[in-house]
Amino acid sequence: MKKKLMIIMLASVLGFVLYLTLFNMSMASVIVPQKIPYSKDGFVDAMTLSDKNYLVADNGILQLYLDETTSYFKVVNKDTGVEWNSNPTGPDPWQLDLSKTITNSAIEKQKSTLELSYFNETGSLAKINNYTMSIHHPKSVLFDDGLRTYSIKYIQDGFQVLYDIKDVDIDYLYFPKYLKPEILEAHPQKDLLQAIAYTGYDEDLGVYVINQYEDMSVLVRSRLYDIFYGPGSLGYTRERAIEENAEYGYTDVYEPVSFKIALEVKLTPTGVKTSVIQDSISETENAKLATVSLYPLFGTAISEVGGVATNGYIVVPDGSGAVIEFNNGKYYQQPYAKRLYGEDLGILEHKMPEVQQKISIPLYGMVKEDGAFAAIITNGDTMATLNADVSERIDSYNKVYPTFNFRENEAVTLGTGYNQYALDLWTEDRVDTDFTVEYTFLDKEEADYVHIAKAYRTYLEDNFGFDSVDNTRDTLCTIEFLGAYESKSFFLGVPYYRTKSLTTFSESQIILKELATGGVKNVNVIYKGMINGGMSSSIANDFDIERVLGGNKGYSSLLDYARENNIEIYPSIRLLATNDFNKMFDNYRYSSKRIDGSMSMLFTYHLPSKLPYSEAPSVLKFKDDYIINPLYLEEINNDLLSHYDGDTLTYDFLGSVLGGSYKDPQLYKEDSLRIQQSILENMDKKIILSDPLGFAIPYSNYITDLPMETTLYAILDYQIPLLQLVLAGKVDYSTVSLNMTSERTVEYNFLKTIETGSNLKYTLSYDNSRELRETEFNYYFSTQYTNWIDRIELQVNQLDELGIHDGYLVGHERVGNNVFKVTYSNGLEILINYNLNQVDDVLGYDLPAMSYKVIGGE
Repeated sequence: MKKKLMIIMLASVLGFVLYLTLFNMSMASVIVPQKIPYSKDGFVDAMTLSDKNYLVADNGILQLYLDETTSYFKVVNKDTGVEWNSNPTGPDPWQLDLSKTITNSAIEKQKSTLELSYFNETGSLAKINNYTMSIHHPKSVLFDDGLRTYSIKYIQDGFQVLYDIKDVDIDYLYFPKYLKPEILEAHPQKDLLQAIAYTGYDEDLGVYVINQYEDMSVLVRSRLYDIFYGPGSLGYTRERAIEENAEYGYTDVYEPVSFKIALEVKLTPTGVKTSVIQDSISETENAKLATVSLYPLFGTAISEVGGVATNGYIVVPDGSGAVIEFNNGKYYQQPYAKRLYGEDLGILEHKMPEVQQKISIPLYGMVKEDGAFAAIITNGDTMATLNADVSERIDSYNKVYPTFNFRENEAVTLGTGYNQYALDLWTEDRVDTDFTVEYTFLDKEEADYVHIAKAYRTYLEDNFGFDSVDNTRDTLCTIEFLGAYESKSFFLGVPYYRTKSLTTFSESQIILKELATGGVKNVNVIYKGMINGGMSSSIANDFDIERVLGGNKGYSSLLDYARENNIEIYPSIRLLATNDFNKMFDNYRYSSKRIDGSMSMLFTYHLPSKLPYSEAPSVLKFKDDYIINPLYLEEINNDLLSHYDGDTLTYDFLGSVLGGSYKDPQLYKEDSLRIQQSILENMDKKIILSDPLGFAIPYSNYITDLPMETTLYAILDYQIPLLQLVLAGKVDYSTVSLNMTSERTVEYNFLKTIETGSNLKYTLSYDNSRELRETEFNYYFSTQYTNWIDRIELQVNQLDELGIHDGYLVGHERVGNNVFKVTYSNGLEILINYNLNQVDDVLGYDLPAMSYKVIGGE
């Protein structure tokens, strides 16, 4: 009997081990990026160079010049004479105006080509620039004013400059903190030594002591250097001073901050390309790079010339897009600074962040009176923060530039009770990518945000095969159906979860037939909660249709109806997150990891407390979903597609959100982007993407949920459809679901639909969405189709009568406060008034409140 029990136990253990180890998913390899080749060979010390206007490259239209004595460059248009400079070409007018106060740091920023931040062993941040630490060192004990610690190498169509960023002055460790009496008292400058430095005496050690050691002034260091290192000196070295300090118990060692970093600048057919060369970077053990700002005053616009204020504006891609006008007087507001591509799924905040629009495309620009530039971040965009500011805050310049993160950080709280303290944790290795910004210069005739958008569209066409898939002539209405969901129920007081339905397959046909009766026939259908457990789906490596919706038979009937009526059905897939895995311990194996090593979770927030439902002081408690490690996404998607024989899909997060995983191995958002891009490149389905990021746009057959507004930061002046101008005529796109936006009225959103050239989208259910009140999906409100079907029919018919989808958006301009003129490719021109009052005589027309008027075309 005992033998039989032993065999059973061993078999059970073996079975359990096999269960855990067999048929596990394999981790994909990290995709290695292409980077700029780098070699230390061929660089020439800048101290041996003297040409202030060296012609580096000429493409027949543009010329690239370099000042070897500063490393500043300029690009000159040979036909117009317009110049674009890496740095201001003269002193800031504030320096000559006694009524203005300008700091040395602001002046140094204007003269730098790089701004760096770094952190030490404790995680504390510090900032430096490369002007006083590489381009032009101030006078020091060892060197005269103007030392240059950079070198230059000329390459095809451009140059590379290697900055050796360091403090060349001597520090306190050049001198011994303690000095024996027999040395000091015998020295001919004994009185001077005691007067300026060795003011203390340690009775226990029997030595003279420098009391103000770490805080030693520059003047004291200079005087001591002559004594310890000058002619007839004591013959010291820094190493000897440190050794003697250690003999007396002083072991603090300060290693001066030192970095090496190379930039590359190349002339292109339409502008200039600037890059941080990742493989050129060297750091010290005690200081690691956190961020770099690249050419922070490139193309900057001064506030006035000859006493006359300059005109122009900065373009930022926040949400749909926004404009910051030069010299707008908002220097008392916060400057614009925003990370591209929204939150990192790998390190989502535990407290609900403020609701705001994200930056979806790596594009920004500046429009001046004599020209404009469109700037596209082509490498390292996932690590970029876009900065913009107006004149009068710290200097005379309006500016826009990127800052790139070398590493990510996470704030953690350690300790308990009164012994808590905050600490910043940083990732260990730098992200493996160059940072590149490509500038396209636009002539005066094309100097507006419409052509800035076109520059990015051209970039997508030339580099990613962004082909036109917009073949519709009428309004295309996207209906998003809410399908299956899990709801907590009770049996004899015992809670359990069961799957319920808001819209079955047969009920969705009823809705589609009613829409067709009202004239809404050009329809796309997105079906949420159709497979794998409904809206709170399990891992998406299968395609199990929910029986509560009608099962395979019901879905087949829906597909038959859709084919007969030229409707495409797009099952919704949640690839990047899951509410559960298939096996025990899979959550540890396949989940992304935060920087502190814990699992990355997708939080659903409790609005009153702004905490995740799993932590909120609420009666309702919901488990957070797991974020899947990006290295497993391709295999999961391949498994899904092997079980799905349809032609159409839509993804909740793919192409729209990025997330890293920061432990074993370390992956950044940049790595996640490459993985997602690989998945999209190999996709053979027609796909809808929701508000995709720039890299995913070329792979979309249709785009939903584009923002129609920008985040209402005070420094911004007005909103523009920059994103829609990029897409117009190339791919059909829709608004967010108009019945899901509570911040604005339906009338306002419909005007935005006309202004942006968008198609419509609505989220509908057959049953009342009040059934979701006690679920994690209680943010769906007022989705019952009977409340919206008449309005959908009215809006579709209005848009078709206007004929905006018989063409596409080609022009947009602000013609008054909250009044805009839009132009379509078919000649249609429309004025739109967002004011709550009538506006008279706009281009000769009177516009009632919250209205539009056709002024041109059919």
